[in-house]
Amino acid sequence: MSCEEKVRSQAYREFLIDYGINGLGGIGGAADSCLVPVDADISILYFLPENEEDMEIDRYPYYSVPKCYGLMRQEEIAGAQPFDPLSLIDCGILQVQGEPLYLTGQGVVLGFLDTGIRYTQAVFQNEDGGSRILAIWDQTLHDGEAPQGFYYGTEYSREQIDEALRSEDPRKVVPSWDTDGHGTVMASVAAGSSLEGGRSFTGAAPGADIVVVKLREAKRYLRDYYILPEGAAAYAETDIILGVKYLESYARALGRPVVICLGIGTNYGSHTGSSILDRYLDTISDRRSRAVVVCGGNEGEAGHHYENVSSVEEQEIELRVGEGERGFLLEVWAEGPNRYEMSLRTPGGERIGGISGSVRQTMEYRFVLDKTLLTVNSFLLEEASGRTLLLFRFRNPTPGVWTLSIRARVAFAGGRYHMWLPITAFMQSDTYFLRPDPYVTLTEPSMTRGVITVTTYEDMDGSFYERSGRGFSADRRIKPEFTAPGVNISTSLGKRTGSSLAAALAAGAAAQMMQWAVVERNYPLASGRELKYYLALGAVRSGDIEYPNREWGLGKINVQRTFQELAGLF
Repeated sequence: MSCEEKVRSQAYREFLIDYGINGLGGIGGAADSCLVPVDADISILYFLPENEEDMEIDRYPYYSVPKCYGLMRQEEIAGAQPFDPLSLIDCGILQVQGEPLYLTGQGVVLGFLDTGIRYTQAVFQNEDGGSRILAIWDQTLHDGEAPQGFYYGTEYSREQIDEALRSEDPRKVVPSWDTDGHGTVMASVAAGSSLEGGRSFTGAAPGADIVVVKLREAKRYLRDYYILPEGAAAYAETDIILGVKYLESYARALGRPVVICLGIGTNYGSHTGSSILDRYLDTISDRRSRAVVVCGGNEGEAGHHYENVSSVEEQEIELRVGEGERGFLLEVWAEGPNRYEMSLRTPGGERIGGISGSVRQTMEYRFVLDKTLLTVNSFLLEEASGRTLLLFRFRNPTPGVWTLSIRARVAFAGGRYHMWLPITAFMQSDTYFLRPDPYVTLTEPSMTRGVITVTTYEDMDGSFYERSGRGFSADRRIKPEFTAPGVNISTSLGKRTGSSLAAALAAGAAAQMMQWAVVERNYPLASGRELKYYLALGAVRSGDIEYPNREWGLGKINVQRTFQELAGLF
């Protein structure tokens, strides 16, 4: 089979390799494989398992198994409503689109990795009817040519999109389409064209060009591994990384600055910015004329996080499992060098003990009074994060209250541990901790050091959006950086609410800043890190809140205020 066939095949496994962590990490040696380089340190290995032992992906390093990411789903506001520019005004975005700055994102590429785009909408066209979309890489279609250097999907150019717009049946010419709407909403908020002089619609950066990656769904074996619900949109870390590479390389070929916007997230991982996707995004964010904007997720009130200080005394954590739950993963991450022991009690009273964060091993437990199958993978030292990990996989869990008990053999002062359930979209029922912690609920990859992480507030009354994720990171770094409106936001598909919309607005603001800094050469060496500084200058802060803040970061984004501050500095 060719590399193209292996990458596309459901039978071939995908593993991430970071040579800076652990080389091949015990994955190499497969005869029937294809190695796809991402950059100097990262590659993706596609290989066919040779025997039943190779089928067990638990035997590989945790960081090498691609995580699944879900959409930070947007709530739809019912009924047709007129365009409302309040969110753009509250961010100081609309004010700088006009004179004297005329910052519309001109010369900047805005890149989206999502569910695709409905390219026929007027908000993605110029005044002459031509498309503002430079390219679409649809990872799900294989009838056309893949992008150069990539092995799957079909790339559609602006010329092909323009041809489709001129035809009677556009989707016969360019069949790529956003059937979900999530990606279309994101692109319209960040980069929608100014229609009727902005009276009927405008995005944050209506002068930017657009490049879109329509992500393919994660392979079946990954969905089974993570016990994902049928119908839940899930995207593999491998495909996201390749999508980021495509967006960055496309802009590089043009010699243009790029802002990448991500409206997806996951609860899998240490929440310290140590996954391979995190590391790659950090590399991109550090490059000149590059920036990455990530939403903080909608998990703040989900009850899917628990945190406590390590103690030699036994601590009990209660987990309520809802009716109809087919299964889920629970990850316990602990700071070293503490050593941990855990036990578990079922709703029926059965108890198992002796679960420890020791050298890497897999333990399987069956119960007498119910049909639950529990598998526990322990990692004394997970290589990417340097933390202890206990990974619980519940299959067919009995509904009711499960009690987890944990104690540290030796408790070092200040040591902490965290527990995370999957994001809400990856659960079949209402399953949650009875005493959850609403903090450290930002979804990955928003813990990445170099990216601009955005939480959500309501611009009508200035209140923090209760479902928005909250910081800081699990290693106590300042995250998020900023907050932006995300409630009742006008999009090309009606009004929507959700953290991904805050990220879209912030990405448009970043494109405006990138135009001023790089395109207009006021600071041509700007990267995402410099943009954080400029946006922090103008961030709106309340006198009764201490900053940096776990909800508000460094404050509310306001581009107009940034330039008012700059005017006083130069």
